[in-house]
Amino acid sequence: MNISSVLINTQKEKQEQLANEIKKIKDCSVELVEDGKIIALIESENLDDELKAYKTLEKLKDIISINMVFSYQDLDEDMQNIMNQNIETVVNEKKDAKDIKYYGNIYNEI
Repeated sequence: MNISSVLINTQKEKQEQLANEIKKIKDCSVELVEDGKIIALIESENLDDELKAYKTLEKLKDIISINMVFSYQDLDEDMQNIMNQNIETVVNEKKDAKDIKYYGNIYNEI
């Protein structure tokens, strides 16, 4: 579960209309509306859904500014998927610094 809080600034006269639009966005809820500020919560199953919700919020009309204040991602499942993949480990062979040649340009050897 991913949870993020978002602070949105708008004009006082637009805050109720904007809050209603936010409530319609998947994974979003409105927690506070006061003095031209809206605190919205994004609760999603994964990071992709969280980012989609945030991008949708950014595109709403009448937003003066939007800032993610807090974000928590449960990355255990993602980490486990990475660990289960067969990833080949690349080991760099050690070279002595005197054996490294520099020609002033990494693309052209003289």
